[in-house]
Amino acid sequence: MVLETRINLVDSPDIDGAVFIEGSPTVGAAGILAVNYLREVFNAKLVGEIVSPHFPQISIIDDNGIASRPKLELYLVKAKDLKLLLLSRAFPVEGNEGSYEVASKLYQFLIEHKVKEYIVLASGRITGEGSVFVSTTNLDQSKTLLDAGAKRSPSLENLPVDRTSGFLMLFFARDNRKVSMLFSDTSSYMPDHVAAKKLLEVVSRYLGFEMDYTAVDREIERQSRAVQELEQLGFTGSPVPGEERPSKEPFYIG
Repeated sequence: MVLETRINLVDSPDIDGAVFIEGSPTVGAAGILAVNYLREVFNAKLVGEIVSPHFPQISIIDDNGIASRPKLELYLVKAKDLKLLLLSRAFPVEGNEGSYEVASKLYQFLIEHKVKEYIVLASGRITGEGSVFVSTTNLDQSKTLLDAGAKRSPSLENLPVDRTSGFLMLFFARDNRKVSMLFSDTSSYMPDHVAAKKLLEVVSRYLGFEMDYTAVDREIERQSRAVQELEQLGFTGSPVPGEERPSKEPFYIG
C-alpha cells in the first residue's frame, strides 16, 4: 500500500532543463489529448511514475487482468534541441491536503532537475469563439504566446484548473519561474480533438518545433463522421424534456 507520494524514475533519464507540460483534467480533455498526441508523434519515452495515497481509491484492470492503483506517468520527448517532460492527468487529486502534497513533491522533483518552465494545457467553456487563451505572470512570456496565436484570458476568476495544478502554478510563480496556462475554448463536455489541435499549434509555435498533425487530423475526421451519423439518426436533436442546464459550467472533472 502506498503511504506517501513518491516519484520513481526509470533508468536515470536526462531530463535536466526540460520544459514541463501538463495536460490537466478539464472539460473537453483537450490538454490531456494534446499531451498524448505529443507522446505519440515524438515517440516519447517513459521516464518516471508518480504514486500517492491521495489518488482516487479505485483499482485499474489492465489487458492481462492485473489490478493496480492509479498512478501518473512522466514521459520525455526530444524535439530538435528541446526537451519536453510530459504529464497527462486524467483525474483530480482528492482534497486540499492531498493536492498540496502532490504538487509540493512534484515541484521539488522538477526543481532538482533544473526545470524552469511549466506550461498547463487545459480546456473549458469560455467564450464560445473556439480560441486558445493564455494566462501568465510574465509580460514578455505573455507577448510571445500571443504572437504564437493565443489570446488574452477574458477573466482570471474562473480559470479551468484544479487544485493540484493551481498549487504547482503558485510555486513556480512564487519563485519567479516561467509558468503559463493555455486553455482551449470548447463547446463540448466530450473529448475535443479540435481544441487539442489548437493547443498544439500554439505550443509548437511558442517553443519553436514542428508538429505532424496527421494523427489528430485523422481523429478529428473520424469524430466528425460519427457526429454526422448520429445527426442522421436523430440522436443530436433537442434536449430531453425536463433536462435542465446547470446554472454554472463545471471547470474541471472531479
